[in-house]
Parts: sequence; structure tokens; C-alpha cells
Amino acid sequence: MHQKVLILDFGSQYTQLIARRVRELHIYSEIIPFNKVPNTLDDYQAVILSGSPSSVRSEQAPIPDLSEIQGKKPLLGICYGAQFLAHAHGGVVAPSATREYGRARLAEVNSADPFFNGVEKQSQVWMSHSDTIKQLPAEAEVLASTEDVEFAAYRFNNQTTYGIQFHPEVYHTEAGKLIIRNFLVDIVGMKQDWTPDASWIQPLLI
Repeated sequence: MHQKVLILDFGSQYTQLIARRVRELHIYSEIIPFNKVPNTLDDYQAVILSGSPSSVRSEQAPIPDLSEIQGKKPLLGICYGAQFLAHAHGGVVAPSATREYGRARLAEVNSADPFFNGVEKQSQVWMSHSDTIKQLPAEAEVLASTEDVEFAAYRFNNQTTYGIQFHPEVYHTEAGKLIIRNFLVDIVGMKQDWTPDASWIQPLLI
């Protein structure tokens, strides 16, 4: 049985791209709505939280049940996913004072963390959000910043949980595919042995 990545979808226009980038790494991925987390996660080696047009500050914000995921499975939150993880653990998410949409460059990168192995300072990333993380949870540390976004990437200490406010799945993020690979292959330890013609392939959307 091939290893799998579970992508929880919060309605982002880029969610299908996340699945595509993962599959380009020869790793299988499945997209499932955020409120339909499977009862058993034994079949998944890692979980990715997508972006969303919603705000974590909204009363209608999509809230996933991560009780069987965070701290138990390697977890990567992208954009809304990163903001949700920060917000849910005592961090501060607020409207951005600057326009955080479009190209930006990584002004600071913690290249000692395997998540950013091979990613250089000034590497271009793609932002697409109106909220921003103003303060990280006490148990988290910053891994990368841009000129306008202090907490462009972070991780939780003592667990394999990462958050990034930019979108690694879009081509405008120069090292995006490398970052996803670093997470899934180097950190999680997944094998790159899936091919599209595998006989057990499932539909992309459930």
C-alpha cells in the first residue's frame, strides 16, 4: 500500500494545486472537506491544511477537529491553515495593515531547520491573505519572514507541526515544491513511489 497525504480543504482556490504538487513528488494525496475528517487516520502519513477565503476571526470561520491530528500526525498549515493553528493556540491573528497579496521575498530564513533546507534568502513567495499573524503561540518559533510579514513561516516546538502564510503550491513561489518536498520527504520520511497509473487510485475529491 502506498503512503498518503490528507489535504483538508477550507475552500481555497489553490487546494487542487496542493494535491498536484504533492503528486508531482510521486506521493499520493487526497482532498477531503475540513469537516469530514475520517474516523481513522491510520492510512495517512501527513496532513496539510489548505488556505481559505474565510477569516479565522469570523464567527462563521471553518473550524476543523484536529484532536486526532495535531501532535499525532505531521501537520502543515498553509495560509488560513497556518493562521488557524496560531489562533487556536493563543496566537494573535488580525487584519493586515499592509497589502499582503502578490509577490514577496523571504528576508529571513532559518535554513538550519530541514523545512527550509536549500531555500535561500530573497527567494520569491506568493502571498494571498487579508489577515496576518501578529503573535505566535508561546510554544511556536518563527522560521521565516518577509519585509512585511514577520511570521511568514513557523513551527510548533516538540511536535511536527509547521505553518506558512505564503502559498508553496503556486508557481510564483520559487522554492514552493522544494518546501513541500522537504516537509513530506525529509521531515515526514515519505517514499516517492506513487505513479498516476497506480491501480488503486481514488478520485481527487471526496
